[in-house]
Amino acid sequence: MKDYGEGMTVGRMSVVRNSDRYFTIAVDEFEDNSIKGILFHESGSGGILFESLLEMFFNMDRIFDQLGCPKQTVQRRQFSGIDDLTPEIKKSSEKERPGKLATFCVFVQYRYYASWQGNIKWVEGDVKISFESELELILAMYLLLTGNDRKEQVNNIMTTCHIAIDTYHSGKFTGNYQNIPSETLEQQVEPVDLAKSLGTFMEYELKNDDIPKYGLNYGQLISSDACTLCRRGGKIASFSVKVLFHEHATWQGIIYWREGRQQQLFRSYKEMIYLIASVAEASAGNGGYRGFMPVRA
Repeated sequence: MKDYGEGMTVGRMSVVRNSDRYFTIAVDEFEDNSIKGILFHESGSGGILFESLLEMFFNMDRIFDQLGCPKQTVQRRQFSGIDDLTPEIKKSSEKERPGKLATFCVFVQYRYYASWQGNIKWVEGDVKISFESELELILAMYLLLTGNDRKEQVNNIMTTCHIAIDTYHSGKFTGNYQNIPSETLEQQVEPVDLAKSLGTFMEYELKNDDIPKYGLNYGQLISSDACTLCRRGGKIASFSVKVLFHEHATWQGIIYWREGRQQQLFRSYKEMIYLIASVAEASAGNGGYRGFMPVRA
């Protein structure tokens, strides 16, 4: 991986105080698919509580946007009729402190390719790892917290995933994932971290032969081969994801929102997660999808 340390030469537009790019992450609770803690940044008088990786990412992006650094190089994509994410900001009066389980210092040098580039340091273990995307940041955090960054080896290569969301709150969901065509199904009956669990489930090796030459009808991705659970969809939202490329240490592809009959390109794993979460947040707030936006044919 590239080293995005402080000594790296940056462009004129990015010359700002490096201290603005640092966050201290105090991790207080951690399980395989759940993480809780407090974010600290020098711009605030206290911390910001988070109950998921998505909440952590959102609050970091929000502060970067307010400060204007690191600059966002692309405009965030959204589904038509769906507002951007607006999760509750949970402030804490606590001053900066170590985490009960672990403490990380995250330095975000750039926000290129709808993603982040920088490094993360585990304070207690004095270990530093570079990352070129949020996907790599997720893997780095879980590597440092568990000592194991690999899941069991799978035989099938997966580029298409169906996502059915039954409940959603604070970046955590219940529902199921299905990997097509391997027909691997993973059900979540207890709330789990959407950003971590989906990234782990969708691990794959993309081959050139997997890239479609003539396009696909993404509205038809739920096929007769899909399991009954995925054909039925989630109680509040359902999506089909097709990964087309793997560049800049993240994923690019197309996501289809079934209830809204819309598809959208995504340029990174973070952008894909934000698209899913924005619909899930709006749908959960409306008691499920009720046609609260114009549906395109």
